[in-house]
Amino acid sequence: MVAEFDRSLFPFESRYFDRGDGVRLHYIDEGAGPPVVMVHGNPTWSFYYRNVIGALRSSNRCLAFDHVGMGLSDKPAVGANYAYALSERVADFDAWIEHLQLDAPIILVVHD
Repeated sequence: MVAEFDRSLFPFESRYFDRGDGVRLHYIDEGAGPPVVMVHGNPTWSFYYRNVIGALRSSNRCLAFDHVGMGLSDKPAVGANYAYALSERVADFDAWIEHLQLDAPIILVVHD
């Protein structure tokens, strides 16, 4: 969970993707060029990739999202309308990628 943070360390425009049930995923979409998709692990958030985004956005489209319950994404109560299960994480990622309508192969950067 993110309380307050120094926004100068994360100077990117926040964007949101609605899963369709009112739960919103926060993401960053910076730069242009071949897409680099960054997926964080538990319990971090897209802030983890801030230096990578800063370094690559002049040559790549940098995309990084926050899993539900983390970073700047919505944090629904457990059981309310989100179970925080792996299957939901996979469905979220798939829906977000479809939403982006990427027309080129992606470079995937992950950690956990």
